[in-house]
Amino acid sequence: MHKQLLKRLQANHQLTDDDVTKITERFKFSSAKKKAIILDSNKPCDKFFFINKGAVRAYFINHKGDPITRMIASEDCFLTNMISFRNLGDNTEIFECLEDTAYLYISKPHLLELLEYSNQIRVCYYKLLEFNYALQTMHIHVVTNSEACAKMQYLKTNFPNLIGRISDQILASFIGLSRETLVRNKAHLL
Repeated sequence: MHKQLLKRLQANHQLTDDDVTKITERFKFSSAKKKAIILDSNKPCDKFFFINKGAVRAYFINHKGDPITRMIASEDCFLTNMISFRNLGDNTEIFECLEDTAYLYISKPHLLELLEYSNQIRVCYYKLLEFNYALQTMHIHVVTNSEACAKMQYLKTNFPNLIGRISDQILASFIGLSRETLVRNKAHLL
């Protein structure tokens, strides 16, 4: 169950055998059914998730009462609410399983132990943070500054595994379109 996680972590940096042991001891396995909430908005985000199988969306409810999908994490992706995770403060996001999902998670205290224990793990973590920051920055730019066709191309290029797998309503929310606009422009996904 840790094989995917280790492969992802070692893609850009070699870990020692001791690092691997510490990681597998601290990342715990869990699973949840489709539509299960694995993090609710009324609880601090105290976990860093890694998706082995399935898909989870991070979303919040805007001032109009509409769900806005910030991220969809599927196989080999990490997911957390960094604002809440960093200081265990307020969390406004909900993590909902879009499919039956198998995942690993690590608590903040265990992650801090790993970061203090090993420079190699710390380097992996920083690279992961940089990658996710760049991904989120690009996502914000596309969602806030692009026309429908460019948003569809962004989805096709960066998240092809979600097309046909996730509902049109959720995909539309993820790229900042109405469901109707997404459906009208589906030709751009083919």
